[in-house]
Amino acid sequence: RASQPLLSADLPRTPKAMVDQLRDAVQSALSSRCSRMRVSLPPGFDYGIESQRKGTPVSSKIDRSDRELARLFVEMFQGTGLVPTVCFPSSAAAADARKLWGDIEARVVALDPESAGTAAPAKQPRPRGKAQRASSGGGGFGAAKPASGARVQKAVAAVPASAEVVLVVAPGGPGCEAVRSFCEENGADRLVVLLNARSLEEEADPAVAAAAGVGTAGEEQREYVDGEFANVYAFVTDPAGKSEDAPAVLFKRSAAEEWSLVSKPKVGPPRELLASDERPSAEAMRAALDASAAGGLLGAIGSALGG
Repeated sequence: RASQPLLSADLPRTPKAMVDQLRDAVQSALSSRCSRMRVSLPPGFDYGIESQRKGTPVSSKIDRSDRELARLFVEMFQGTGLVPTVCFPSSAAAADARKLWGDIEARVVALDPESAGTAAPAKQPRPRGKAQRASSGGGGFGAAKPASGARVQKAVAAVPASAEVVLVVAPGGPGCEAVRSFCEENGADRLVVLLNARSLEEEADPAVAAAAGVGTAGEEQREYVDGEFANVYAFVTDPAGKSEDAPAVLFKRSAAEEWSLVSKPKVGPPRELLASDERPSAEAMRAALDASAAGGLLGAIGSALGG
């Protein structure tokens, strides 16, 4: 369909607006009993949770941003009786999270099959007394259970089998395969959320992937995630490569809404260049951006005038 201006309320203009949209999208997905979710946000995005220092390396900024996003999700479950298992891609990333998160109730692990080798999944201590009686029935991410306390474990080769709410942060290829095994071995009553799974993105920036220390996922893993996980929120910057003249964003506000490729020209409001039920390919996005650029200044002025 033809390029058209977006309402000002569509694209978030501040970190708070983005977080508010994200929370609404997740709540809507949970209300629909969606238990396989995927969230994609810009690498190095500042959510304003952790303090920063000038001159921070790019890799550290990406780690910090991914950690902040994971913390936002952990806080969504505070007070529910559910203790999220947060899977980071390395032991160092897991240790940093636990050190910075303090008393936040979460189970932090390093999902690093290559480092863990054939190590068995870590097991939680068996609850005792009242906790044991309370946890004897029910299950699934919709049933509250007593918190077991936050802790860091060594690198594991698989998602802990006892996990009910699983947040997987920036998984590489081996991590994605471990997630697939967990999902296939457990039912839909286990909530699994992929946070910034950049290794699965066709148009992923290799430099960003290398800085984040994640490997590339295979085509089979990508197809599995595309088929089983709902994209509940996405705000992907430069999805088809750098574009200084008209920066682009691939945007999806909720699981029920379309994907939108949005361009922000120097003159006029943001414009939707492409809309699709399926995530558009990098080739399709480049073609849409090229077609938009061909309009030049006259097209931008037309956008500003509502043309």
